[in-house]
Amino acid sequence: MSARPSPARWLLCLPVVLALVISRPPAAPAAERAIAGILFAENEAGKIFFPLKQTEVELEVTAGVISGRVTQVFENDTESPLEAVYVFPLPSRAAITGMSLTVGDRTIRSVVKEKEEAKKTYEEARESGKKAALLEEERPNIFTTSVANFLPGETVEITFTYLEPIDFERDRYSVNFPMVVGQRYVPYDIVEVADLESRVVPAVDDADRINPLLLHPNLDSGHRLALEVRVVGIPVAEVRSSTHQVEVTASGGGEFTVRPAGEVIVPDSDFNLELFLVATAEPGLSLVETRAGGWGYGLITVFPPIGPGPSVTTAIPRDVVFLIDTSGSMSGESIGQAQAGLERCLEMLLEGDRFTIVRFASDYSAFSPELREVSPAALAEASDYISGLEADGGTEMQPALDYSLGIPSDPGRMRLVVFLTDGDVGNEDSLLALLQSRLGAARLFTFGIGSAPNEYLMRKMAELGRGESRFIRTEEDVGEVMDQFFQTLDSPVLTDIELRWRDAAGGWSPAVEYYPDPVPDVFAGRPLQVRAAYPADFSGTLVVSGLLDGKPAEFEYPFPGGETAAYPDLDRLFARDRVDDLMFQRLRAKEEAERERLKAEIIAVSIDHQILSPFTSRVAVEERVERREDGTLVSVKVAVPIPRGWGLSPTATATPARVLAGLAVLLAAISLGLVRKRLSARR
Repeated sequence: MSARPSPARWLLCLPVVLALVISRPPAAPAAERAIAGILFAENEAGKIFFPLKQTEVELEVTAGVISGRVTQVFENDTESPLEAVYVFPLPSRAAITGMSLTVGDRTIRSVVKEKEEAKKTYEEARESGKKAALLEEERPNIFTTSVANFLPGETVEITFTYLEPIDFERDRYSVNFPMVVGQRYVPYDIVEVADLESRVVPAVDDADRINPLLLHPNLDSGHRLALEVRVVGIPVAEVRSSTHQVEVTASGGGEFTVRPAGEVIVPDSDFNLELFLVATAEPGLSLVETRAGGWGYGLITVFPPIGPGPSVTTAIPRDVVFLIDTSGSMSGESIGQAQAGLERCLEMLLEGDRFTIVRFASDYSAFSPELREVSPAALAEASDYISGLEADGGTEMQPALDYSLGIPSDPGRMRLVVFLTDGDVGNEDSLLALLQSRLGAARLFTFGIGSAPNEYLMRKMAELGRGESRFIRTEEDVGEVMDQFFQTLDSPVLTDIELRWRDAAGGWSPAVEYYPDPVPDVFAGRPLQVRAAYPADFSGTLVVSGLLDGKPAEFEYPFPGGETAAYPDLDRLFARDRVDDLMFQRLRAKEEAERERLKAEIIAVSIDHQILSPFTSRVAVEERVERREDGTLVSVKVAVPIPRGWGLSPTATATPARVLAGLAVLLAAISLGLVRKRLSARR
């Protein structure tokens, strides 16, 4: 009879069993190593290297439009040919207008192709030894650059350009450039695969593509970012940054340049710049446009003549739900900002209003399951509730949002949802679909918190909710942002807006398309901004109608009229809006045939206007083949810094494999300790 295995032997077996449960990824190339969540490469001398050395950003700001140029500089300081893969952010409304690959004095232009075709072109070039670059869209604000076959000692530059509309509020333009992708929390679903079996899968298909490798805080990759903002043709009175110290240099002729103090910075947060304008009379309408192919593509800014708002005594009573993110990614400075912002939000409540607070992380709970009448006692209890909030756990946003939208409200009250979060989740589509189906007549306002918020999700949720998105940067005065928000809510708004174009003969033109549609509410100090396409010879009147203080109102503007200026490539901005709208239609489509039809239309718009989409990519290939001595190619994923103010574990992603792996390591340590103890006892 064999002896019964000792407890120590059982414990030694458990890590092996657990390891078999964990589904193994494909083996990495021999020259790659993964330690503490960081993927790096070693050459023969064992040197750690990071191929991305510098990013150079040039922004030109003019009335209504930002033109961006971004250059990523990769260097190969190893003894093997390299492929580098880099996940990075861009503004969510940016329309990429071009991309090129430069090696020495050689520049290779890119072309937009269907995603699978572009990927195949890139992979064939990579395998044949040709230099190639691929630019892919993972989300409207997350992109991946891949560059293959740059040789030892060689420097390769990837340059792309984009256009973006600028936000205008009251007296300022706000310019924002994101520099790092915050880790996206991805919910997981349990899926049955057999009668008695099930497996846990991510709720999105591309979970592994939207979260770049994190650089350990004790390591410095050496990657730096140089940024320059050139301001042209705008009467600016003052320049401020809430994120960085900046230096302003006048260029003459009313132009000037803004750079971060110190020239280069660590790309671990957003860069924000506010341009305060010289006080001037607001035009009724301004138009910046491109004319191409018989069409006009315009960025239209309309300032409806909204008068002073109603007094507090006549304000409509409100039902307000404050939804606050307390997940692990909000740890550090972000949770303090959210708490301070929420405390200030309580100050906006008036007698007659009702409110509650819902917090969420891995689970959710409410300050009160029912809306509470505003009173000194209720506000004091709410303040105590807010001060006790702590950041920890996952970011299970959808159940909390669903719960918040389902809290009963009186039809005669204005229903508001005020959402404070960094938005760092990967299931944006399901959240937007939920919001579209459940929001009803409520208005949604979003506050992006921290150094690297998910700007796309914040803006899109506010757009669907006919509200506004605001951002509280890491070093920004929470009180100032909230004061502006209160002034907005207390100002009259033009709601339920409809835009129509009347031609010279007095008829309505059906040929004009515009985005966003539906049009968001217009608040005092924030004009209506839309992107439109219209016949190039159109002449007539733009009619803006809606409800002003609950009563029908209508405003007419000559079109084109007011301030009109030409600007190249604005058709790309309109096309970007068109792609976003088609993607949202596809998200809501029930039939597979309809989804495929919309996919084909998205690809057609993308290729026709040469912009990126989830179904297209940019690819550049050099035709000549570089000789590789041993035929090997080392592939390196570029690690990025943890966003400023985040902890080492910024969010708790519900990845079963990671949990099991951690448990395996823990059990291995315990079993090793028991074995050592037994050996010591025998001695």
